[in-house]
Amino acid sequence: MFVVGGSGWFLYERAIESLEAQLSSRLLAEAQMIAKGLPPGINIIRRISKGFPYYGYWISWLRDSEQMIGAQRIYVFDKECLSLLDTEANIPLGREYSVLKYRDVDEVKDVWEGRASHTMGRVDEAGVYTMTGYAPLLNKGVVVAGVGVEIGSGFMDAIHGFKRSVFFLAVLSALLTLILGLGMARQVTRPIKRLVTAAQEIGRGNLEQAVDTSASDEIGYLSVTMEEMRQKLLARERQLRQMLAGVAHEIRNPLGGIEIYAGLIADDLPDGDERKWHILKVIGEVRTLNEVIAEFLEFARPVPSVPSMVQVAGLVEDAAFLLNPEMELAGVEYRAEISADLRVFADGEQIKRALINLMKNALQAMRAGGTLSVTARVVGSEIEIKVTDTGPGMSREVMERLFEPFFTTREQGSGLGLAIVQQALEKNRGRVELESLEGQGTSAKLYLPAKGELVDFDSTGQGTMGGQA
Repeated sequence: MFVVGGSGWFLYERAIESLEAQLSSRLLAEAQMIAKGLPPGINIIRRISKGFPYYGYWISWLRDSEQMIGAQRIYVFDKECLSLLDTEANIPLGREYSVLKYRDVDEVKDVWEGRASHTMGRVDEAGVYTMTGYAPLLNKGVVVAGVGVEIGSGFMDAIHGFKRSVFFLAVLSALLTLILGLGMARQVTRPIKRLVTAAQEIGRGNLEQAVDTSASDEIGYLSVTMEEMRQKLLARERQLRQMLAGVAHEIRNPLGGIEIYAGLIADDLPDGDERKWHILKVIGEVRTLNEVIAEFLEFARPVPSVPSMVQVAGLVEDAAFLLNPEMELAGVEYRAEISADLRVFADGEQIKRALINLMKNALQAMRAGGTLSVTARVVGSEIEIKVTDTGPGMSREVMERLFEPFFTTREQGSGLGLAIVQQALEKNRGRVELESLEGQGTSAKLYLPAKGELVDFDSTGQGTMGGQA
């Protein structure tokens, strides 16, 4: 647009210069022609009167010349800038031309030095664009009078018409450039946006959504390459999940046997026997291992979500009931402020497990006691469930890695708790955010839709959209 506008303005300026140069050349020639047609002794008119025998003839001749060349006005003046002849009837003989004394001083000076000159185009008091040419009237090589020839809007219509045409073409070109640019930008940015969205989904671990490969240009080639990468990553992930599930299954079977036989041994030992305490310790560790394996299996084999309208207070109450023994053991005070009419559109079991994971993390951060608070409120079209503890908080470095699978700050644990929470929220079209400051506790915020579309699952686990809830 800048190039088009600048080119139009440049062409207009050059055209104006060319037209004004041609007009000025013509104006000078016509002024000199008028001066040559007048008698050399015309300066004596002012000293006689309008009754001079040839006065009327010269006025008539000037007016004929004015019509012939299309001038607006022709006049003759002496060295005192007083009128000698003028085609305007209301200009008396001997009247002073103020424009000659105060405005066109340089041009008049050129006349008395024997040179023709002209003014630049200007708008007069009546709003008419005018240009004046001056020529000397000589008598035996001496300048005795000056001739002024004015041209008005008739000569300048071509210039103004050309200016309007250039301006119109420049605006039209700029608009066409803008429309073309926006059209091209949309054609380019739409597939790029789809590609960026696909890359973000792959980055979040969502490998099930195929990359759009409909474009036939370079972006389409890149999309095909990304789709091949996604399929390979998906195949690799499935292999790893199968391997993880297989390992967990092979470990879980002997652990079940160890727990059974350890329980039988514990039953055979008296209550006061130290060996019984050791056996119970073994049983506790086996159960801890079973919990870790369960988390591995849940992460490796995610279950599709079956969303419905569920009561938030009920989910939080169930999670708190399951964790109540641990709260009492840790000396943690539990508080909940949740309206009974708040509901979310989600898979209740998955969200309850996510709440249990978050509340467990909060309890483990408050070994010396504290307060665990759970609140819920409406935020736009979402429901925010906030789990807050009064523990020691976390550093920024730890916060940046909390959702990484297998990352943990505890001596025991799989490091999959928050990864499973994030996975569950993404399945239910929600998100989780954490806020923490060292020494000031931690807050986990779950955002879930307050309403949504019902999903019916077939035998393959694939969902189809139904009506709204």
